This record gives sequence, C-alpha cells and structure tokens, in this order.
Amino acid sequence: MASTPALVSALRELGDRPAVVADGRAISGIGLLLGVSPPGGLPRALAERVAEHAAMPPSAARTAEQRLRHWAGVLGPPPIRHTVLHPATDLAVELALATLLAGGTVHCADPEQQADEQLAALAANGTTHLSLPSALLWRLSRQPGLSEHDLGALRLVLHVGPEPRQDDVYAAVDALGAVLAHVRAPHSQAEAADRRLHADAEAATAAAWKHSIGVTAEQVTEFGAHLDRAVLTSLLHTLQQAGALTDPAHGCSEPELLATALVTPAQRPRVGRWLDALARHGLIARQDGGAQGPTFHGAPALTAAEVRDAWRPAVEAWADGLGPAAALDRARRGALRLPRLISGEEAPRPAAAPVRWAASRGYLGAAVGALVRGTAEAHDGTEPLRVLELDRDGAETAITRALAARPRQTAEHHLAPDGGRYDVVVATATGRPEEEVPALVDLLSPGGRLLLLAPTVEQLDLLITGDARGLTAHPAERWQAALTAAGCPTVLTLPEDGHPMGLLGQRLFAARVD
Repeated sequence: MASTPALVSALRELGDRPAVVADGRAISGIGLLLGVSPPGGLPRALAERVAEHAAMPPSAARTAEQRLRHWAGVLGPPPIRHTVLHPATDLAVELALATLLAGGTVHCADPEQQADEQLAALAANGTTHLSLPSALLWRLSRQPGLSEHDLGALRLVLHVGPEPRQDDVYAAVDALGAVLAHVRAPHSQAEAADRRLHADAEAATAAAWKHSIGVTAEQVTEFGAHLDRAVLTSLLHTLQQAGALTDPAHGCSEPELLATALVTPAQRPRVGRWLDALARHGLIARQDGGAQGPTFHGAPALTAAEVRDAWRPAVEAWADGLGPAAALDRARRGALRLPRLISGEEAPRPAAAPVRWAASRGYLGAAVGALVRGTAEAHDGTEPLRVLELDRDGAETAITRALAARPRQTAEHHLAPDGGRYDVVVATATGRPEEEVPALVDLLSPGGRLLLLAPTVEQLDLLITGDARGLTAHPAERWQAALTAAGCPTVLTLPEDGHPMGLLGQRLFAARVD
C-alpha cells in the first residue's frame, strides 16, 4: 500500500489551524490540500507546490522532500511562526514548505513594504523565524525605530545573499537579538556580480600597491599629529597677533573675539570654525555662556619661533617619501597669509585639496582606474558602458586613462549628469553620508557600481588652504552603513583596515546595486 507524502501528512495534522497567512487571510492545512490559493505571488506559488506534492508518487515525493527536511532541520523544533520576506523564488517556496513540514505557520510578507511596517508586522505576528534577502536584513537592523517593536519572540534569521561582512552580522545580531544563519543563493546573478567586484577590488589593490612602497603606519600617524599641531598653532597665533585669546583667565564671546581681531564679515564663518577646532583640540577652553552663547578662554601668547618649530617635524616627516614638497609648502605659506586674510588685506586664494590627499592620490587614483578598467573589460551589453565622473581633479584623470586603454571604445565618459542612469559613478564626497550617498546611488543603473572617495579622518589643514565646509570627516563604518541603507548589498573598502594609506584619511568605497 502506497505511503502518504510527508508534507501531505503534516498539513493534515495542522487541520483547521493556520498554515499560511497572507494579506491578513489565513489558510488552514486542510484548505491548502483542498486547493485554496491565497492571493499574491509567493502564497500562490506555495499553494501550487503543495498541489504538486499531493499528486506525486511516493518515491518522487520522498526525493523532493529530502531538501525540505534539510531546511526543517535548520528551522529547529516548534513553535515556528515563520515570516518569509521574499518574492516567489524557488528557495523562498522551499523554506515555506519546510516550515509546513515542521508543523509551523508561514507568514508571507511583502519585501517591498516600508521597513517600519515590516517590523510592525513581525512584532504583531510574534514571529519566531525570519527569512529575507541579506540586503534587506542590513536595512532592517539599522532602522531608526527598531527598538520600538517587540521582537522578543524572534529566534532565528535566515538571510540569503553573498558572503556577508562581519560588521553587518554583528550589527544585526545586536539589533535583533536572534541567531543569524547565512544562506548563499544558488547561481544567483548577485553572487556572480559580487565575485566580479571582489576580483576587481583585488586587482585594484595590486595595481595600487607600488604607490605605498616605503610608507609605514607609524610614519603616517606621526606626520598627521605633527601637521594638525602645526595648523592649530598657526591659527591660534594668528588670532593672538590680532589681540585675541591671549589671556587664559579672561573669557570672551565669539562676537567679541571677532571684533577684537578685526575680522571682516566675509571671514567670520571661517574664524568661527577655527574657534571650534581650537576648543575641540584643547588649545583654548570653551565654556557654556547660557543664552549669550559660549565664551572662549585663550592661552599664553605664542611666538613666531614657536610656530616655526611646530611646522618643523611635520616637514621632516613629509619629506621622508610621503608626498611632493609643494603640497605642504602651500599650507605653510597659507598660514603666513592668515593675518592679512582675516583682516581683508588679502583676497582668498582658490581652495586646495588636503595635504594628505597628495600622499594618497597616487594609490587611490590607481585603484579607481583599475576598478573602472575591470568594469569596462567585463561589459558585454549592447549599449556603451556609461561612466559618470563627478568632481574631476585635473584634465587628465585615472578614469580617462583607464577608458582610453580599452582596445574597443565601448564606453561613454560623462563629466556631468545628463538625466540618465550610469553603469559606473565615480565621486568625491564632502557632505554627510546619509545625504550624499542616496543621491549618488540614484544615478546608478541596475547592477551599477559606485566608486566613492570619502574623507574618514579630519583634515585640519583645510582650515588654512581649503574649503572648510568639507572639513568634517566620518568614520568608514558610517559611510558603509549609508551605502547599505541606500540599497548597496555589497560594499568594499580600499585600502583595507590597518593599511598605512588608509590612515591618511581618504578611503575608496566600491559598492554595487542590484
């Protein structure tokens, strides 16, 4: 006598209890066996697969159920209230069937729904198990209102996607308080795209290696400390020369300081940023002045000789193979002009890049060029590869050279947006990650790559020679989080953590969108 397929037996045992819940409608185990089809892509695919299993001969059913038993073992013992946040893929259907085989209930959810609504549904359903794409998991785990939802019942999260970064895993575990299990989607386009991006990043690292020969982490760290000290000393000396901040015991408001130093209205925002930097780094003291605003207390008067002495170790460290002398000389000469600049006697010079950029430019330029070249060489579409390069630095760039090296000209190099989408966007960031990254990601076509150069260490020399509005830097982790939240499932960082070139404060983030 033929045996009953295990899945059919499990649905019979469920009886009138809910087996599948979709759009607020519950379908019982018996209902599924009777052919009741819930609405929506995944619920309907699930009902069709149940009908197929019920019609299978026993030998075929046992073979089909072997994989379901594997997933049922991963899910563990009941109770199981499994929310599946996937479109109707084969893997999503298998995970749902495995839940039914284990005697659990499947909640079919919409992966396109707003994150806050998804979290609210997880809490309302008392979800114990959650399956979803990895990129969606990273977004949910960083949702600002996550703590407002009671996810105490959640035990296991199965996320499907490419090999995850440990930082993402740790953040999700901390946020959700559940065990995470990674499932690699078989033969997915996303997996292939990730392999290509990782391979191109390795090639970029190899291409850039020669630009870091002889540079050590100790040398970079020492130079950075000396440069920042020299810059801050120059700023304080400039204000003291003008009669401000010479008495540690006497506090003055910012308007009083600006008036004492005869700072022109055009330069007041610049000097305001000086005061902030000097106070944050401890060269002057800032105290709360209540409704009148903060008061600043100065320091013993510096001499010109002390300022020259502050620059000397920075010059020595820089001259030891870090970068061209002209980059640091520009900052030193700019410091000497500051008294005439803030008084209006001298007009502002054009903004210059940070000094440290001159040391990392060769490395990062080679890495960007290699990534663009790798993308162009792999491009096999019918349309030309569209490359957008924002904030170009000079007429001859690494992007131009990388595209010119192609044996066949199948790429379009754009220097400004034209209203379309791009396969590659290369940009230099200066703003807040949460504001800048989404706008750049919106410029990408499906499957496109964003190559983002972003400051990760404060560049104080911009207070002298640059556009100080771009002074603020953000940690690499914040840029990575912003890219993930904007829809980039894979984000690589060059150079890697601990590399001497990374300590110079500019990092390259290579990210892709699905």
